[in-house]
Amino acid sequence: MTSSDTMKPALASLARTCEAIANGRFDEVEELYQVITDEGVEADIRALAETFSGMVVQVEAREFHSSQLIAELTETKRQLEAAEAKLRKENAELKTRLDKFEVTYDKEQVQAEIEQVSDSDYFRSLQSRAKDLRSRYKS
Repeated sequence: MTSSDTMKPALASLARTCEAIANGRFDEVEELYQVITDEGVEADIRALAETFSGMVVQVEAREFHSSQLIAELTETKRQLEAAEAKLRKENAELKTRLDKFEVTYDKEQVQAEIEQVSDSDYFRSLQSRAKDLRSRYKS
């Protein structure tokens, strides 16, 4: 058997495996390992298969990491949506409470405070000054 006879199946296997990898199918990677370990295949082709094997490991690691990130982001999104729903509910409750809030005042207390202010010396002093200013202005 010539070296080209052993290379053709190895190259065909390598081509099929690379095509599968390119299409996201990593289950056919075993063929790469067969090419890598086949002593009848030229060293350059085995090295190429080993390089592709390393690339597959890196791609799978990235995909695994990406899927973990997506899962974490999905969970974070779920938590944010729950927090938003809770805040909406709390805001609605506060709005309802605010709408019901009425300001009331005691008229008698207001009248007592007015009398307290108007009976003070300071208020009388201000009234006197205002009267003086008005009389000056009219003159």
